[in-house]
Amino acid sequence: DARPFAHRTGRWAKKCRGKFIYLGSIADDPSGEQAWLKWLGIRDDVRAGRTPRPKVEGLTVRDLANHWLTSKQALLDSGELAGRTMVNYKNLTDLIVPVLGPDRLVEDLAPEDFRKLRSAMAKRWGPVRMDITITYVRGIFNHALENRLIERPVWFGTEFERPSAKTLRKARNENGPRMFTPKQLQAMLEAANPVQKVVVLLAINTALGNSDLARLPINAIDLENGWMHFARGKTGIDRKIPLWPETVDAIKNWLAVRPKSKPGSAKFLLISRQGRAYPGDRGSMFVGRLFQLTAKAAKVEGRSLYDARRTFQTIAEEARDLAAVQAVMGHAARSDNMSAIYRQRVSDERLRAVVGVVHDWLFPADAGGENA
Repeated sequence: DARPFAHRTGRWAKKCRGKFIYLGSIADDPSGEQAWLKWLGIRDDVRAGRTPRPKVEGLTVRDLANHWLTSKQALLDSGELAGRTMVNYKNLTDLIVPVLGPDRLVEDLAPEDFRKLRSAMAKRWGPVRMDITITYVRGIFNHALENRLIERPVWFGTEFERPSAKTLRKARNENGPRMFTPKQLQAMLEAANPVQKVVVLLAINTALGNSDLARLPINAIDLENGWMHFARGKTGIDRKIPLWPETVDAIKNWLAVRPKSKPGSAKFLLISRQGRAYPGDRGSMFVGRLFQLTAKAAKVEGRSLYDARRTFQTIAEEARDLAAVQAVMGHAARSDNMSAIYRQRVSDERLRAVVGVVHDWLFPADAGGENA
């Protein structure tokens, strides 16, 4: 960055965004050192097109981002937050800080700053991602208020709003349904090696997501009776899920050829060829990679492991027993859903029924039927 130059008016100056920025009299500052320090203090505001404001003590955008991430790191360390979620939070602050300005005072932010932030978000993400991200941003600044880091609420303005329901519906309709067909899953099972077959079958049979599959212990599975008893990591909801005969057989076949495990990995069902499990931050990527390799081998494109969870929910609802479907999914009841809060259990028969609907959809008795 070039230092200020002597302007013909007798002042130190810098040119930015087509305008001259004057930094004091040359007579009062012969060396230009004070002009240089003044420029460093207002440079970020001027380059961003903001009116420079005097630097005073207070919470900066960078300080708030660090404080918020530190609070989330504590949740990650205690196992209350998924590693992938933490990565998303860090990516969000990596966008917020440079757009709003790292040294900008939080209490100095105005609606035009959040309008600019929303524009930057819209260039990077689609409406669905924007919807949840704007909620996160508001949460970050509410965190500052609730922890007495600032004395008054931040003014977001009328334009820093989540996308409308219409916009979200349009975006989802353009993307099409995010679910598998029986033919796609059957092709993946045909192409899968033993561990990949376990991943595919557990994903569609039990609706487990990436991180839950990565931390699934062998002792959570009752192969003799065909059940899995395993709480969902995201919600802590306990789950008892019937296993299909095909899933039980796949797990037995995998355990017969499973590599020797490394120390600390023996209890986990899914391990790498090197014998290592990844129940932490890397687990979601590890399991997702196994699934994507299978999809690639089967020439199934545009689908992720989590789409199997969406597929399970959609097909299982054909059993017309939403409570049983939610029990398998591990969904937490809303605070106003008193029936779900009071419900103490769902019978084994009901659980078998919803899981059975998905099984019959994937493995129809009539091989020439419409699902084949």
